[in-house]
Amino acid sequence: MGAVETIYFLAIGAALASLFLHRLVRVRIVPSCMTNVISCLGNRSIRQILLSYFVYPRLPLRLLGIDSLSPLQIILLILFLAGTAVCNLLQVHTLSQASNRAAQISLSLLFPLFLSGGREYPARILGITLETYGFIHRITGLLSVVEATVHVAIVSRNIRFDSSNPTHFSGLVGGCMLLSLLFVPMVKRRIYEAFLYTHLAFALVGLYAIWKHLPPNSTKLQWFVFSCIAAFSTTTLFQVLRIIYRNFVMGRKSVRMTMEPHAEDIMHVTLSLPRAWRVCAGERICLTVPSVGLLYFFQTHPFTITWWEEGEDGSATTISLMFRARTGFTRKLYDRLKPNQKYWALIDGPYGPSLGGKFGISQDLGDYGHILMVASGIGIAAQLPYAKEILQRRRGAEVRTQRISLVWRLDRAGDWGSARDWLQQLVKQDNGYVSILRGGAA
Repeated sequence: MGAVETIYFLAIGAALASLFLHRLVRVRIVPSCMTNVISCLGNRSIRQILLSYFVYPRLPLRLLGIDSLSPLQIILLILFLAGTAVCNLLQVHTLSQASNRAAQISLSLLFPLFLSGGREYPARILGITLETYGFIHRITGLLSVVEATVHVAIVSRNIRFDSSNPTHFSGLVGGCMLLSLLFVPMVKRRIYEAFLYTHLAFALVGLYAIWKHLPPNSTKLQWFVFSCIAAFSTTTLFQVLRIIYRNFVMGRKSVRMTMEPHAEDIMHVTLSLPRAWRVCAGERICLTVPSVGLLYFFQTHPFTITWWEEGEDGSATTISLMFRARTGFTRKLYDRLKPNQKYWALIDGPYGPSLGGKFGISQDLGDYGHILMVASGIGIAAQLPYAKEILQRRRGAEVRTQRISLVWRLDRAGDWGSARDWLQQLVKQDNGYVSILRGGAA
């Protein structure tokens, strides 16, 4: 392994570390002296230019699951691809060198792919949106497969495959596992849980096969694999500890869930929290309900927090979710659970929203004088928490917002009844501050 491959791997690690450090700055975990240094790079004029010309504009370019890309995303993507291309060609004079370089770059690209077994937790660690992390994960995975394919194509010209050779066989298995990861997402929309666990299983088997494929004396290359295992194990451990912390408190009951059905297959799910936290608008949780069925003990499903009730210290003691039963998990919740009966549940979270503030690129909603919210049908569930939070912060003179206008188009006759009580609570908090316009059912 040469200097070029080492620099490439360190550059990937440095990029991830900078995102993590940026997140620590925004939540004020790092020392104040470091915060002051970074603040010099994030003054208002630079931030406004970045937002106005590179972040907010969207180009109609669909790529890897994202409907539109910002100029900043396109620039970073071009730099990443160009840097990878340079590393493939720098100081390469023979096909053998090109093959080894492609294999080592493919191995380096596995590190960001094994940050965690899911998407929510690594996105939170890095302080980026779920969409951004998904894009990074997909483009990195695709490039890793391309590099591995180049390696196989060059090697196969001079070496005849022998299935009895452990090195050849493990290389074949590793390559097949990586290649299969490109096709597994085809079942994502239909069978999400099957996709999730199959994707994870293929990735782990592929990593093991690649480790067996490496030459015994390639210590540095083996450290690449060990770094992937260490990252995956560490984040998984912290995620498990976080789930235990959220769900279990000595002397208190674990999370209890009640379901309240409404018209048009809409349901409210209320969760009592053994350990309260200050809920922020836009946060979501991953919910597990073993009572639905034995297999559902191993399934988690994300839902946005629509409403919450607070204690004296401002922390939420209960949170409420609102969604429409469709197929799969939500349909089984609606059909199998009895209304207003308590069930045991597990939550993982909260996740989101993307961190903002002085050093972030997202603007605080409370900085705007007039907020216009638009929703249709069940989409009101995503708007209610923002209206609730703005009203609460306005009472404490923490926001500049003077008016909230909510335009809600009712898709079905029962939509209004599903959110009526919460909307009435919002209006009572500050009469005349919130204006609600609702259209008729389609």
